[in-house]
Amino acid sequence: MNRPIKINFIAFAKQNFSINIFRRQLQAETFDNDKYNYHSISDVNGERKRYEVSFQNTEAGFEEYKLNIKVDHDLVAKRIYSRLYESCKDINGCFVKKTNDVRNKRIHFIVDNHPKGEKCVWIEPYFLRYEQKWGILIGFQFVVNENISSAENFTLDKEILIASGALNSKGQSNSDYYLFRHDYLKRFTQDILPQIAAKFGLGFTFELQNVQSYSLQPKEYYFKDNYSGSSSYFGLSKVGPLNGIADGQYYRFIYLEKDREYAVSLLKGLRGETHPTTFGGMEKLFRVKFDNDVISGIPLKDFSDIDKEIKDIIESAKSVLPIIITNSRKMAEDDELYYSLKNKFTNAGIACQIVTKDLIQNEMSLRYSLSNIGLQVFAKCGGKPWKMKPAGDEYLIIGIGQSYNVEKQASGNIIEKNITYSILTDSSGIFKDIQILSEGVEKEDSYWEQLIDNISSLILTSQSKRVALHAPFRLSKSKILEPVSRKIGLDVELSVLVINDKNDFFGFDYANNGLVPYEGTFIKLSRYDYLVWFEGIQPTNPKINRRFGNPLLVKFWYSNKPELSENVVHREILLQDCINLSGANWRGFKAKQLPVSIFYCQRIAEFIAKFRQYNLDHFEINNLKPWFL
Repeated sequence: MNRPIKINFIAFAKQNFSINIFRRQLQAETFDNDKYNYHSISDVNGERKRYEVSFQNTEAGFEEYKLNIKVDHDLVAKRIYSRLYESCKDINGCFVKKTNDVRNKRIHFIVDNHPKGEKCVWIEPYFLRYEQKWGILIGFQFVVNENISSAENFTLDKEILIASGALNSKGQSNSDYYLFRHDYLKRFTQDILPQIAAKFGLGFTFELQNVQSYSLQPKEYYFKDNYSGSSSYFGLSKVGPLNGIADGQYYRFIYLEKDREYAVSLLKGLRGETHPTTFGGMEKLFRVKFDNDVISGIPLKDFSDIDKEIKDIIESAKSVLPIIITNSRKMAEDDELYYSLKNKFTNAGIACQIVTKDLIQNEMSLRYSLSNIGLQVFAKCGGKPWKMKPAGDEYLIIGIGQSYNVEKQASGNIIEKNITYSILTDSSGIFKDIQILSEGVEKEDSYWEQLIDNISSLILTSQSKRVALHAPFRLSKSKILEPVSRKIGLDVELSVLVINDKNDFFGFDYANNGLVPYEGTFIKLSRYDYLVWFEGIQPTNPKINRRFGNPLLVKFWYSNKPELSENVVHREILLQDCINLSGANWRGFKAKQLPVSIFYCQRIAEFIAKFRQYNLDHFEINNLKPWFL
């Protein structure tokens, strides 16, 4: 199934072109952000030096210089952007969102109007390294009206999600998501791109670029007694979980007195009494005791009494999982209550499950959510439902995340403090631990020292000879990765991958139903940049009954053994384990878009941000149970 994928890139018709600029070597006393761009430019001998750059010869001391268009990509793209903008600025509906950002290279065009914003297609210059071609990236974006998006209580409501293609016209998951995006790109290339081409000297091919695709192996799950299968749900149903819950587990339903009927409804659902065809119950699916002997109900007048319940659970010296019924988080006070409850129980070292009344009273939603709620309950009690078959021998994987404390000031936002933390798993996807790596301000040396020492300690303590770091952002090679490599030595093989789900790339399989590529499809954007479909249609079942997400950008960022970075087989083994980890998500049976090393970090970041928003007490993040599910 290695066939071409059409990616959102249109090549210039003319590839043999030149870019001239005017430059002078940077002098500190002449530094002027408003007047010049500043770039490191490669000289003939390969060294890069800092220069002041102008596109016009406006001042003495500047020399004309011909850029190497295959080397100085950022500066070439900036020059192409200025040419593109001159070619399209008079086209109706053309605008630039970030007019004050000197790094901006993106131009938007309004394709359709909407009461809450504009349906747009954007373009920006891009060098596709793997094909050695210059052209434009092209993408769809719904731009929300600024007066709406800047409101303090702004949320992505149903109208906006429909306009952006995430939901269909009925407000349901948009199974035609890929067709939706493709339609807007096609309209742009037919109606607007010819107008740009009439003034832009390099021309366009007018076709999305074909790129050869490759396939990873399907995910394989392991359950009880080493039974393997291709489906997490059916494997559990057939043989039971990988590791069950220890004896002596109790469940305490906590709810307001007026909400007793919701608690009863949820209890019956988790027992498998109300929707047995979609969820047979905790005992049947997870093989755990879930009867009146281990279940209790606590009605409260209000949640101000919750501290008494926490104290009672601690003093009971029993393993108790609270299952709490609350309002949905539509109102600010209900959102604050949700995070306040999470904060209190987590500080007490107790994982809890919170379920909203809205979900319980919606029969259809509850029907298809019970199995996921049950899965989360099981994992929070210490059970291990399944693990993944790794691509080779198991090794340590450390997911790294960050949460920033941003202080808003009139002169701009300042990052006052951040927390860097890790999720520990291995290549089979088994959740092991959460640990704080560093707290403080990035400008302070102590922040970096903590980070280096703690990452090194995690690796050395594990005694693993192979380690992969997964992060959604680039870790500094000079400040972090090289010092870590020196501490752990060459006996340990270290690989660092940047995994980004918010990237600008997209692709279509013209031979597939709905243009959706197969799950496990990947293409090479460059030697170290891979675009991967963690979700997609299955070869055995090409039917599309939900929205599949965007592809992820995986960058092979660093290795302490350079020969490994150049090894294609080694990279694809790491890539296989990334997609395997997307099947290890214990938050839901269909949560497969992100590897858990990244997804779990995102969940923790959300909690930390909300705890700060509501001025809740600092909490102990280190925990051997996945409380954040």
